[in-house]
Amino acid sequence: MDECEKLSARLLELEAKFRRRAERARDERDIATMVRMRDAARVANEGKAEIAAMADDLAADLARAQAEPTEAAMDALMARLDATAAKSLEIAATYDAFVEWEAEPS
Repeated sequence: MDECEKLSARLLELEAKFRRRAERARDERDIATMVRMRDAARVANEGKAEIAAMADDLAADLARAQAEPTEAAMDALMARLDATAAKSLEIAATYDAFVEWEAEPS
């Protein structure tokens, strides 16, 4: 769970940097970057929606693993956590592509 919390914090940080990069592109009237960032934001939002859809299942798997600490329950929980982490890493990669150029001029 600790890794998931770290990943979540990293996503929040990347999202803030992404937003600042988008604001800079707007201020510079860099239409091409703004369009690419709009498309990237759409992809990231779709990923966030998928994570939100997994949240109920994750909560159910966690409750089941706590109530019945069997190997099967733990395996289901870990699989759900892995899927959530994988989706979070995809979102991070989407943001990373733009945050990397944060210090570069457009």
